[in-house]
Amino acid sequence: MKLNKIMVAALFATQLGFSAGALADETVPNYVEAPSGTVVKSGSGECVRTRFDDTTKKLEECGYPAEPTMEVEVVAAPTAATITATVSEQITIAASMLFAFDSADLSDDAKAVIDERIHALKGGAKLTSVMKVVGYTDSTGAENYNMMLSQRRAQAVADYIVGQSYNVTANDIEVVGMGESDPVASNDTREGRAQNRRVVVFAEGALTKAAE
Repeated sequence: MKLNKIMVAALFATQLGFSAGALADETVPNYVEAPSGTVVKSGSGECVRTRFDDTTKKLEECGYPAEPTMEVEVVAAPTAATITATVSEQITIAASMLFAFDSADLSDDAKAVIDERIHALKGGAKLTSVMKVVGYTDSTGAENYNMMLSQRRAQAVADYIVGQSYNVTANDIEVVGMGESDPVASNDTREGRAQNRRVVVFAEGALTKAAE
């Protein structure tokens, strides 16, 4: 009666004092392995295999040379260094571009002007903060009325900025009405009065650029 190869391997294991259940596991493919983790060897010193084919893993303890290992060198790709600078800017917008006469209501055109000026920070910096919005008038009319009008106009600009996607909250902005004080031109001329009617936005932005 001929014994198949698996039975022969089991007999070898039994003769050497190991149970037939000590066959190769997934870590030692196609070899009979002892409970201690070593490969069972025959009397002639050969490793006992449960299956003889060319796909059997070659083990060093069975006399085969160690399998070559491949070393992979990981090289980090160089990245361009960047720096972020804070840009501060004082944005002055003529009241005539924002409001009708004696009004503090922003038109759609006025909102577009504010957006354009906010997006035009120095170097294309991205707005991060608005510290203050200040309104001014010329000297025409009562001083107290001008003070209130300048406050309302400054508040209208601040409210619009907060309502946009600029990540700026109302608590971040100081709103001030200066009325007819601090003129930048003479109130004796039409052109001078037009320059004095204005809203000034004190803004900060973040500018990211490649390091030199």
